[in-house]
Amino acid sequence: MVEFSLTKRQLALRDKARKFAIEEIIPVAEVGDREPDPAKSFNWDIIRKADKLGLRTLSVPKEYGGGGADVMTLSMVGENLAYGDLGIAVAFDQTWKIMTMISHLTTARQRKKWLPLVIDDPTCLLAAAATEPLSGSDSILPYNKPDGGVRMTAKKRGDKWVLNGEKRYISNGGLANVIYVMARTDMRKAPLKSMTGFLLTSDTPGYSVTEIWDKLGQRNVANGTMVFDNVEIPQADVMGTPNGALGELGALLTRFGSNIQAGATVLGVAQRAYDVTLQYAKQRVQGGKPIFEHQIQSQRLARMHMLLESARFYLWYSGWTANSGTPDAAAASLCKVNAAENSVKVLMEAFELWAATGYMKKNPIEKLLRDGLSFVHSDGTNDVLLLKASRMLDTIKRGDPRYSRRVELAAKGR
Repeated sequence: MVEFSLTKRQLALRDKARKFAIEEIIPVAEVGDREPDPAKSFNWDIIRKADKLGLRTLSVPKEYGGGGADVMTLSMVGENLAYGDLGIAVAFDQTWKIMTMISHLTTARQRKKWLPLVIDDPTCLLAAAATEPLSGSDSILPYNKPDGGVRMTAKKRGDKWVLNGEKRYISNGGLANVIYVMARTDMRKAPLKSMTGFLLTSDTPGYSVTEIWDKLGQRNVANGTMVFDNVEIPQADVMGTPNGALGELGALLTRFGSNIQAGATVLGVAQRAYDVTLQYAKQRVQGGKPIFEHQIQSQRLARMHMLLESARFYLWYSGWTANSGTPDAAAASLCKVNAAENSVKVLMEAFELWAATGYMKKNPIEKLLRDGLSFVHSDGTNDVLLLKASRMLDTIKRGDPRYSRRVELAAKGR
């Protein structure tokens, strides 16, 4: 039975995150958004304050000293942090994902080394370096021929691996203390048989961040270009199975709801847009009454509410399947696409209702719209995630147990 009742702890964390967003994030988010130099926009005080509340290490299992939050909980907290600012929420979301990877894809010896680095430093953020100048969606589908995918190389030299290449647009690039990077160990083989994951710290010789990208939105998080110039990584810091990183990572991120968590953050942006727009519609008077009382605008707000709630339901359903141990892989991709598309629709409805006032930088809608538009492609482009999900649809025909009930109902015309 699908059960969406929230626990007392989930409710407490949700409320804590919303309170933190309103009291701590919103007052400083505009300052970072207006900072012309993207390398100077990030607010480290937010990270320190969130760490004191236990939010930074929320995804680390309790036995290792973290919060032990599940997919549903992380999604709710991420949504409510994004209510304050999407960029800041993304900084946390990326950190949670790599913390999850370290907690579940490493050996006991590796966890003993890496988890204290992550947990004990109140400003430690993490990054996953996958996207490259010539490889983005290739790693998501994945495209599995030697001529595509990641071009960064990793060559064995004694008991070390030597990495060379460039990663681009990496969230938390220039901020992260700990980096997970994927590289090819044999360019003659397809990515699924030649990708290996490595862990390194930002002070590793040969590693550098050469550019912080100037962006339309999400300006409160850094997206960097990472350069690896003969970076030496010991064999002990290979994460997961050598040459099996792409498959292992995909399975892990599905199991722990990577796209679900991402979709929840953009929903937080749209939720705030709805809230401020509803308030504005009740105050703005035209035609002798608040515009909320005009049928066309009240219907617009009802449509926005519908889009938000339907997107949230799909995210929660997908989170429920992940928590239950039988993640719906198609839904995990589709719920992010749905959340992104619905959120952009909500933001555009809000932008239209505010009219010229919403176009002005002194009001919140233009920033929220700029932030939300990033999720047309963030955490996987919508087009590619739809294509990825479409390749799973024939499992319905093959009677996959997760879909058998849907097939039965469809056969009965329900």
